[in-house]
Amino acid sequence: MPSRGLALVTVLWVLVLLSLVAASFTRTIRTEINLTRNLIESAKAEALADAGVYRAVLGLFAPVNQGGWRVDGTVYAWAYGGGEIRVSVQDEGGKIDLNKGQDVLLRILFQSLGLDDQESAALADAIVDFRDPDDLRHLNGAEDADYALAGLAHDAKDAPFGAVEELHQVLGMTPALYDRVAPSLTVYSGLRSPHLATAPPAVLDFLSAVSAAAFGQEFSTDTTVPESEPAPPPPSTSLLSAEPEIIREGRTTARSGVKIYTIHSEGRMASGAVFAREAVVRVTGSNTPYRFFAWRQGRRQLFGLEKAAN
Repeated sequence: MPSRGLALVTVLWVLVLLSLVAASFTRTIRTEINLTRNLIESAKAEALADAGVYRAVLGLFAPVNQGGWRVDGTVYAWAYGGGEIRVSVQDEGGKIDLNKGQDVLLRILFQSLGLDDQESAALADAIVDFRDPDDLRHLNGAEDADYALAGLAHDAKDAPFGAVEELHQVLGMTPALYDRVAPSLTVYSGLRSPHLATAPPAVLDFLSAVSAAAFGQEFSTDTTVPESEPAPPPPSTSLLSAEPEIIREGRTTARSGVKIYTIHSEGRMASGAVFAREAVVRVTGSNTPYRFFAWRQGRRQLFGLEKAAN
């Protein structure tokens, strides 16, 4: 009898252990299923965002008065592929060009962000020293010796900015300041001053106290841009049937003539998964009707907008 009781206890303990193993295995499987589902939903949201970029490109071929898309940050939205897409387009000609922009504009921009006159002058001059080919230091600027003195591993580039992100390398630039100033800057327009009719709100805010007549709207023929990086996926032909509605309207139907635009597109699935895509594209309508210069993941900013009238 004692041996039978011991065997029963042993069997019960084995059953308990097997139950624990089975429960653990079930939990692991459930976690893997949820992770897989999340990955699938994220991939679908990314595909929606990419589709939004191509739909925006299609909308840029026609003038605004002929049904084309606005390029002043107006937000378009429509249902597609089991989810929703929201897209805004910003004309790069409305931003300050880091390579061609007038020094005074850079100073005014930094002053508008709360920097004092000395700090604003130092950053503006440092940007000019960073991009010019010589070693001559501007009054408040920074050349190679200043970078070495600051303990940085790099020097001034002494060449044009290839991307706005290179602003991180300029002496005196902080991550927090970069996040605030980057949306107002470009390396694609080739203009000495922003095209005011298509300038984003941030640019208009700091130029509001400056006479527009003080800055000529000259277009430079030098609009050289870097080669495209990763090739984006091909568009879907069914995008042609998408009919976007405007959920937040800008202030103008103008375009600068630069024909280079930043497209911000977000896709959201019914599950709540959201992906944001940012692309910079030139639209020419020639033998090569469009060309991407940047294709990267962006920050979510359009979902959360309330649908409203103008």
